[in-house]
Amino acid sequence: MSARILAFAVVLGGCTSRAPVPARAPAPAPARAPVELAPIVVSPYSDAELAAEFERARALLLADKVREAAPLFDRLVRLAPDGEVAPPSLFNAGLAYEALGDRPLAAERYGEVARRFPDHALARGALFRLARVTAALERWPELVEVARRLLRLGDLRVLEAIEARGALALGLVEQDLVDEAARQVTLARDLIEAHRLGEAGKPPIELAQVSFALGEVRRRRSEAITFVPAPASFADALERRCQGLLDAQSAYTEAMRSLDAHWSAMAGYRIGQLYKELHRDVMQVPPPPSADTPRKRQLFEGAMRLRYRVLLEKGQKMLAGTVRLGERTGEAPAWAHRARDALREIELALAEEQAALARLPFTEAELSAALDALKAARP
Repeated sequence: MSARILAFAVVLGGCTSRAPVPARAPAPAPARAPVELAPIVVSPYSDAELAAEFERARALLLADKVREAAPLFDRLVRLAPDGEVAPPSLFNAGLAYEALGDRPLAAERYGEVARRFPDHALARGALFRLARVTAALERWPELVEVARRLLRLGDLRVLEAIEARGALALGLVEQDLVDEAARQVTLARDLIEAHRLGEAGKPPIELAQVSFALGEVRRRRSEAITFVPAPASFADALERRCQGLLDAQSAYTEAMRSLDAHWSAMAGYRIGQLYKELHRDVMQVPPPPSADTPRKRQLFEGAMRLRYRVLLEKGQKMLAGTVRLGERTGEAPAWAHRARDALREIELALAEEQAALARLPFTEAELSAALDALKAARP
C-alpha cells in the first residue's frame, strides 16, 4: 500500500516538476500612421463681435491712428485665423505697418494674404503692395519672384502690367542680369508709348519704377567702359562712357518727374554716383608715353585734375539736392542717408583735389595750356 502511494507521489512529483508551457503572446497589431488633425482655434468671440472689432480697427486706420490699429488687426487674425475677417485684417495690418515705416512686417502681412488666401479679392492688391515694399527693402530675388507672380495673373490692366514689368526689370538689373532687365524695360516702355502715358503733366507713379530700372540698365552698361588698361582710343572710350552717363541721367530724371520722394531720392543718389564714379575712373588713366620726365608727368596730373574736377562738382550739386529733399520730406531715409554719405565723400575728394593742385609747381594758366596740349595729343 505504501509502495503504491510512493509511486503515485513520484508520478505527481514528476508532473509537478515539469516546466510549465508558456502562453503564446498575441501577435502585435500593425503600426498605424499618425493622424494629423488641423488645429482648431476656438474664439471666445462670435462672428458679430469679431466684425465689430474689425470695424473699430478699421476706423482707427482711416483716422491715421495706425499705431493703435496694427495690433488690433493682428489680434483679429490670431482669434480667427481662417475667419471672414482674417484676409482684410492681414491686409490692413500691412497698410498700418507700412505707414509706420516697418516695411519688413508689412511685407510679411501682404505675403500672408497672397499665400493663405490666393482666391480672395484682396490677394491681387496684396501682391502689388508686396512688390512695392520688397523693392523698397531691396530684396531683389524676392522682387523678381513676386513680379513673375503678378505677370501670371493674366488679366492685368495697362498700368498694372507696366508696374509688374518695371518691378521685374528692377529686380533683374540689381542682380546684374542686365540684358534680361533691358527686355522687360522695353516691354514696359512699349506699353507706355502705345497708350501715350506720362506725356503731359506728372506721370503715373507706375512709370517711375520703369524709368529708374532703365537708368540702372544704362548705368551698368556705361560703367562697364573703363580706362585701365588704356583703351585703343581714350577719346572714343571716354565719349561712349559720357554718353552712357547722360543717357542714364536722362532716365533717372524721368523717374523724378513722378514727384515721389522715394524714387526721387533713389534717382538723385544714382546721378550723383554716376559723376563720382566717372571721376574715379578717369583719374586712374596712366600718363601717356610722351610724359617721360617728372615735370611732364606732373603737368599731366595737374591737367587731368583741372579738367575732371567738374565731375565732382556736378555730383556734389545733385547729392546736395537729394539730401535737402530727404530733410524736407522725411521720406526715403535710407537713400537720403546714402546721399549724405556720398556727399561727404565728394566734399572730401574736392578738398583733396584742391590740395593736390596747390602742391604742383604750376599756375592754373600753365595747367590750362598743358590741358590744351593734352587734348590735341589724344587720338
